[in-house]
Amino acid sequence: MGIKKMKKFQILGLKKQIDFITEEIMKNSKIELLKTEKYSNDFINHQVENSYKPYYNQISKMIESLNIDKKLKNIHFNELNKLNFEELDQFIKPIQNRIDKLERITKKLNIEEKRLNNLIKHVYVMRNIDIELQSLKDLSYITLIFGSLSKERYNRLIENVTELPILVLEVNREEERVWFFTFAKKNYEKKAFDILNSANFQKIELPDRVKEQPKDILNQSKHRLEKIEIIRDQINLEFKKLKHRYQSKLLKYYQQLLILNKIIDVNNKYYYESSYSFIITGWISEENEKEFKSLILKKYPKIIYNSQDVKDVKAENPPTIIENPNWVISFSSLVKLYGLPKYDEIDPSLFFALSYILLFGIMFGDLGQGLVFALLGFAIYKKRIKFIKNKDISYILMSLGLSSMVFGIFYGSFFGLEDLIPALVIRPMENIMFWLGFTVLIGIVLLIISMVLNLFNAFKDKNYTEALFSDSGLSGLILYLFMLSNLAFYGFKSRLLLPVPFTIFLAVILLLLIFFKEPLGNLLIEKKFTIDKKISEYILESIFELFDTVLGFLSNTLSFLRVGAFTLNHVGLSMAVIILSEMISNNAGSLLVLIAGNIVIMILEGVVVGIQILRLEFFEIFAKFYSGTGREFEPVEFK
Repeated sequence: MGIKKMKKFQILGLKKQIDFITEEIMKNSKIELLKTEKYSNDFINHQVENSYKPYYNQISKMIESLNIDKKLKNIHFNELNKLNFEELDQFIKPIQNRIDKLERITKKLNIEEKRLNNLIKHVYVMRNIDIELQSLKDLSYITLIFGSLSKERYNRLIENVTELPILVLEVNREEERVWFFTFAKKNYEKKAFDILNSANFQKIELPDRVKEQPKDILNQSKHRLEKIEIIRDQINLEFKKLKHRYQSKLLKYYQQLLILNKIIDVNNKYYYESSYSFIITGWISEENEKEFKSLILKKYPKIIYNSQDVKDVKAENPPTIIENPNWVISFSSLVKLYGLPKYDEIDPSLFFALSYILLFGIMFGDLGQGLVFALLGFAIYKKRIKFIKNKDISYILMSLGLSSMVFGIFYGSFFGLEDLIPALVIRPMENIMFWLGFTVLIGIVLLIISMVLNLFNAFKDKNYTEALFSDSGLSGLILYLFMLSNLAFYGFKSRLLLPVPFTIFLAVILLLLIFFKEPLGNLLIEKKFTIDKKISEYILESIFELFDTVLGFLSNTLSFLRVGAFTLNHVGLSMAVIILSEMISNNAGSLLVLIAGNIVIMILEGVVVGIQILRLEFFEIFAKFYSGTGREFEPVEFK
């Protein structure tokens, strides 16, 4: 559980073995290759022409044209050497010619269909006139303009053109728009356009190549569209026949070309070659390496295989592979929103999952609503809900639902009703101040854990300056605990834990340790009490940082008041829904309001609570110990 231990390996072998080694790496599918390694001048990155790529692209396109699913469940490497280009050409050519012909016909049909639909759209508004359109277009001394106006503007136009040499002929009218012909003398054409445009006229160009009356044009166009659909059905049938006949062989060739094409691409990208040998470097997990190394040395005994543990994380920048139980992995996807953990960093996924589940239960405690979340997650897990295929969501919903149910039992809440089951622990609305204080205490515990985790990270990274003198390190942790213990003691005993002089003395010492973090770190590492910048700049920056530290302790702690506030908000919303349902005398109506209200609460407040917890995790907790600057593991695989 956590981050897998990685090993950096190198393979040195004869050039004739390159393809076989690449094949083994691809079979493994859990190896990342490096292309930026520095080798001796004898080794260069040699590029080989990829003769498989054109065939791979062509076969891939043919498969898409025939709507064949090209996702391969099992990769068969044993058929690679059976590929024959001459045989492949003879197989591809007739199928490709047939597909090209069908696609050309389809393209022509699309163009014709678009033209006919456009024709119908324009002619439809003229369907009530019994004049051949060509005769209107061939007028010698008259300009014909066709278009539409809103009903109000059309009526105004009619009033204003009665004494002008313009004839307006209405052809169609709908609720808010009128379509009409405008006839004007040729020498009055510009004036006619000016009048129409001033009324916000929308001109429609008369379609080309039409001679008949609009009704006849519409009938002919619809008849041609019907014929196009028949031809389309025939084309689809031809595609289905091609798919049925050649699917198996196309997929076989596709698989071979996919592998061979990928092998050449990998060779060109990652391998370095000398006159007779090659060298390649990569990352592999320690558990996976044992099997891979044994296999490689057994099949190819002449190669030299070498591997080593990570020595310098910053210089080598190893990838991060997270290994966790499924329900924790689902929360890892949320952690990745902040960033992937560095290789030498503690994986926060388990801590994040547990704290997220805890805070959600506290803020959204309800037995009935939690049960709905849990059942919804279980339905997704069992694939009863088809449109949600992400199993991470199912684990998250089940976990949050169960937490909500547990706290619902603690609060005695069932779909907002608090008189059906007794409160096992507390009713937050009846103990507001205690509850707000309790949620702050939860936040304090989480903040202390996050600072302890920062200590582990810093010591693991051998960053002793961060571990001992930072605001999230040992000095900051002691200062925070000292401040909290004094506040608690003052609350119970009305006095500080230690006499005032000792309290001030200890606080100042701890603040000075944080203030002089950089020179103290240099003293610890380099045995010199030095500052890498101007003293005035350092003092000014450190004063602001120290002020921010103290203020941060206070604001980070008080931020967890929102946990208690959202608990009370949830209870308040539930009470509002119940009051609304009780105001309705009809039992069915009352039940409907209760159901609808609970659905609204579950959707809206559930989302808001989830976002608020994410904010607390990222800004208050992760900021204390987690960098999230890791690098994703990128294995060589088929894409």
